[in-house]
Amino acid sequence: MPRTSDKRDRLLHAADRLVLAQGCKQTTLADIARESGVPLGNVYYYFRTKHDICTAVVDSRIDAMRDVLAACERSPDPRRRLLCFLDYPLGHRQALREHGCPLGSLASELSKSGTLKDQSARLVGLLRNWAQAQFEAMGVADAPALALEYTALLQGTSLLAHTLDDDSVVEPLVSRLRARIEAL
Repeated sequence: MPRTSDKRDRLLHAADRLVLAQGCKQTTLADIARESGVPLGNVYYYFRTKHDICTAVVDSRIDAMRDVLAACERSPDPRRRLLCFLDYPLGHRQALREHGCPLGSLASELSKSGTLKDQSARLVGLLRNWAQAQFEAMGVADAPALALEYTALLQGTSLLAHTLDDDSVVEPLVSRLRARIEAL
């Protein structure tokens, strides 16, 4: 296993930015090397294949989302945790408009890929599983369905902000979801 280094971190951050902007399929190892300032030959020391670097991007995004969810976990109340997470799309409206959801957009692309398809469920499943645990902790009978709806509404919000190139859609949609959670 390659050791962690500044070059590996630079490569991973560059890959993440490029994949967010143009997708995994369109991003080449040469693009990543150029963006990171790391010579192309060195890329292979840290990531043997494009599959490896795309998997590392998935892992990085999952880790980042786990950090967001962990911050929400500070509340002892599961309803408050679900509401806390709704601050995320509000705080990232511009990025959602420019690139879509960092988890959902990549998950959608990877679901069409033969070699990376298994990674797509990890991305979307993270939020869905977390939401389901919150609904279950609230004692809601249809927790799996509500978690799916919660995830779908957030992904739909990101999709609309991106495809309509309009971040003003985020606030009213999140407000409707917030009211739904508060009413449970």
